[in-house]
Amino acid sequence: MKKLPLPENRMWVTCHRGDCYNRWENTLPAFEAAIASGADMLETDVRLSADGVPVLMHDDRVDRTTDGTGAVKELTFEQLRTLNAGDKYDPAPIPTLEELLELLAPTGMLLNLEVKEYWYEGNEERCHACIDACVELVEKYGFAEKMVFNSFDAHVLEYIDAKWPGRYLLHGFYPYDIMANVTRPPEEYLYCACIFDDRSPVHYEYLKANGIEPWIGAGVVKASHLKECAEYGAVMVCSNYPADTVKKLQELGLR
Repeated sequence: MKKLPLPENRMWVTCHRGDCYNRWENTLPAFEAAIASGADMLETDVRLSADGVPVLMHDDRVDRTTDGTGAVKELTFEQLRTLNAGDKYDPAPIPTLEELLELLAPTGMLLNLEVKEYWYEGNEERCHACIDACVELVEKYGFAEKMVFNSFDAHVLEYIDAKWPGRYLLHGFYPYDIMANVTRPPEEYLYCACIFDDRSPVHYEYLKANGIEPWIGAGVVKASHLKECAEYGAVMVCSNYPADTVKKLQELGLR
């Protein structure tokens, strides 16, 4: 299996929804701060607007993160674009995936793209359309070798693996029951799996024994916990405050 173009013998850092500690999550200012943080990868969430535009939004509704209300899938891109995903002092629109790729392209930063359109009855076509639209943009901007596709829905990962075998690195979650719609052994297609903040060494050993890189989630923030996870074999940590995580890892001699 191919690997991400990252240096060996260090723990890498992914920016969770950008630098969401210092900026509003999944906005261009958060992504710009993430690029400046010294981290290696940027993680974000993608959904489709009512008219099929891939936009960057974690929740299925806009209520929590904007001044609007309603389901993302029921709002056109034009309607979504009128919403403020920041605040009155620091306004920011909901960005598109294409805008993020344009921003990242000259930087060398890698991408962790979480597909939030899941497979369930009545949403099959939308789920596949979202994946296909993401792939089209990833290819347009030359990111196929510089990113992972990520989802809590194993159907998303299995669909990508079946339609583009070996083309994209796939990121899942462990234990596997965290994921929905698992129909194949994830060992057949996963490049990496996130263990969140669980520091049980047996999880790390299982993933490593099956050739899957152990990654850890944003719940691991203490320096002692980062060190412990690194000793177990974790190679990537997802951080809400990437500059702080980079600094802690440097002090630990892990970067």
